[in-house]
Amino acid sequence: MRSATAPFHLLLVEDEHADAELFTELIGEISRDIQIHHVLNGQEALEFVTRQGRYVQAPFTNLIVLDLNMPVMNGHEFLKRAKREDRARSIPVLVLSTSDHPRDITRAYHEYASSYVVKPGSFAEYRDLLTVIEGYWRGAVKLPTVEQISAAQSSAARSNG
Repeated sequence: MRSATAPFHLLLVEDEHADAELFTELIGEISRDIQIHHVLNGQEALEFVTRQGRYVQAPFTNLIVLDLNMPVMNGHEFLKRAKREDRARSIPVLVLSTSDHPRDITRAYHEYASSYVVKPGSFAEYRDLLTVIEGYWRGAVKLPTVEQISAAQSSAARSNG
């Protein structure tokens, strides 16, 4: 079980700087112990969660908040690739997108997104939404610890080897 004082590491994958700043500001108002790590596209996110390149020292990520429409590698491609990686497979991914198109929603779930939320139009609605998200992912949901995930990966590697 995660300590009440241990930080909760959230990876925000968002190419729009203004959206990332707003998200970070609102989450900071809701909870002080959420550590937000921001990357600009799916390629950087994949490197972060698999600890490659400049992210070799990245902390274990408790939750990924993912935009879909980004340059370099979009959110859909990130989901497809991340869910094939042992280090990323168990990390829940919340898609936070402006798109409410049924095709995007269905595709994200097909690619193993944990949830899909449409970005609200007003500041107050956005703050309320992030309060609900924080309460759900940090209160209602039981997430595995890094130790539990490592043990499961080691066990799988031994049985495959």
